[in-house]
Amino acid sequence: MGITSQDEIDELRQEADGALRVLATYDRDGYDPIYVRDDVEPKLETVAEEIHDELVIQGMGREYLEQLFAAGELHCSMHRFDEITTFHFLDERFTGLFASVDSGADVPLATFTDSCRELL
Repeated sequence: MGITSQDEIDELRQEADGALRVLATYDRDGYDPIYVRDDVEPKLETVAEEIHDELVIQGMGREYLEQLFAAGELHCSMHRFDEITTFHFLDERFTGLFASVDSGADVPLATFTDSCRELL
């Protein structure tokens, strides 16, 4: 994964209409926050390791899901909670990108996810 420029981050923030909370890359060894909104930073510090572990575990099930759905390559999974919507973009084994936005945000799904995938 290449270095993400401030312009790319600003573009994602604009697509999410200011609702982008976290943008981070990960690999087998750890989690690297690229962007963390100020009000989210304290919470991220307490859950980052567990989120990283979960992303790696989800990536291990990629092949199974691709076979199950028989719809091509799995690019992204999404989870919507009361407060946040998370996106997990799979790259190679044990690597990917994580993004989250405020749940109430009306994010253009195809545009936002395509922009995120371009960062991989």
